[in-house]
Amino acid sequence: MKDPVLWQRLQEFPFDEIGVAVPFSSRLARENGWSHSFARQVVEEYRRFLYLGMCAGHPVTPSDEVDQAWHLHMVYTRSYWDDLCGGVLGKSFHHGPTRGGDQEAAKYRQWYGETLSSYAAEFGVTPPSDIWPQVEERFSTSRNFRRVDTGTNLVVPKKVLHRAGWAALSGVTAITLAGCVGEHKNGLIAFGGIVFLGLIAIIIIIRTGWGGGKGGGGGCGSCGSGCGSGCGGCGGD
Repeated sequence: MKDPVLWQRLQEFPFDEIGVAVPFSSRLARENGWSHSFARQVVEEYRRFLYLGMCAGHPVTPSDEVDQAWHLHMVYTRSYWDDLCGGVLGKSFHHGPTRGGDQEAAKYRQWYGETLSSYAAEFGVTPPSDIWPQVEERFSTSRNFRRVDTGTNLVVPKKVLHRAGWAALSGVTAITLAGCVGEHKNGLIAFGGIVFLGLIAIIIIIRTGWGGGKGGGGGCGSCGSGCGSGCGGCGGD
């Protein structure tokens, strides 16, 4: 490890304030729909990302999960700017949006790939895949992020709707092939209902993508020029 003193200071840094009803890791879990244990794991990976941002010797980019911890931590302005940057890192660690375009996308892909390699070299282990996916998965699609009030809105993953659409379409097809619809009036009404359900199923499948869609997101990066120095930025359209 290039800077064991810095790593020790980062390990001792308290993200969760004692005696508060909603500490940092709990807020991170709540805002992302994660379990508390997973949120705490992400916090530890964010700790490692901060170290890499200072000591990797090249620009680094976090996974989307780690980036959520980074975003949230900057909301805690005193903890981030005074305690972390001023007291632990010894310098500012900024975070800004991408300029957009193919060149920026390629840049953050490269940074992320190098970050995974440096992670393994610095910590002697492969980054956990549930928090640090491979490059193609990390940047598989652009993320259409929206804040949603789950108290008044039901959020259903596209992959769930996609599977439901295929299941409904399969059921409609099976009923039609089985010849359950007669030629009398009731049969025509039933047939109309089946056609309607089939159309709804097709619309769901189309809107959620024929392949079911993949997760992913933009890239956020930080550039460092050696141990103890770094600057931050965020990528993703």
